[in-house]
Amino acid sequence: MRVYETILSILEKNGPLPIPEICYEVNQVLTSHREKPILPSHIKSIVTRKKDLFRVNRGSISIHPDKYPFSLIATQEGFGRISYQVRVNFVKNNFASLEWKNQDDCHPFSTIHPANSGNLEDFKRELYTVNIWDWEHSYRKEDGIILDGKYWSLKLKTMGKIYQSEGIECFPPNWEKFCTAVEKLTGTPFR
Repeated sequence: MRVYETILSILEKNGPLPIPEICYEVNQVLTSHREKPILPSHIKSIVTRKKDLFRVNRGSISIHPDKYPFSLIATQEGFGRISYQVRVNFVKNNFASLEWKNQDDCHPFSTIHPANSGNLEDFKRELYTVNIWDWEHSYRKEDGIILDGKYWSLKLKTMGKIYQSEGIECFPPNWEKFCTAVEKLTGTPFR
C-alpha cells in the first residue's frame, strides 16, 4: 500500500487530523514494511503533491470533499452481447452486480456465480488511483456511426460533486484498471 493510500484510510476512519497524528498513525500501520519511520515532513510533502485529494484547514488534513466517494454506478453494454452493471454504495458499505444478455437466442438473465468478492475499502483505494474526476464527459470515435461495440457509462457521487462520463468504443485512461478493480470487488466479469 502506498503511503498516500494509508493516509486516505486513516482520514476516512478518523476524520480530519493534524500532520503529527497522521504521521503517528501511518507509522503504526506501515512499521513492518519500512526500515525507517516516516517523518512529518514526508507526510506534508505527500499532502502537498496530492493536493487534489487532500484539504488543509487550520492545520488539519482531510479528504477533499470532491474526491470522497458516496456512490458509484458503472454500466458496460455490449450490443447483441453480454452487458454488466455494478452499483456501489460506500456509505452503506455494499454493492450489487448485474449481468444480462442482449441476444435473441438466450434467456435474458443469467445466474452469476461470483468468485470470492473483494473488499470495498480496497476498491475505494483503487478508485483514488484511477482518477475518475479527470475523465472527460464523453468519449467517442470520430469515424462515423458505430453499429456494434460497447457503450459504457459511469456516475460517481462524492461528498461535494457528481462525476459522469460515457462513451462508445472509446475509453478513458485507466479504463482497464477500473474494470480490473470492479472485477476484484464483485468476483464477476466487467468487460
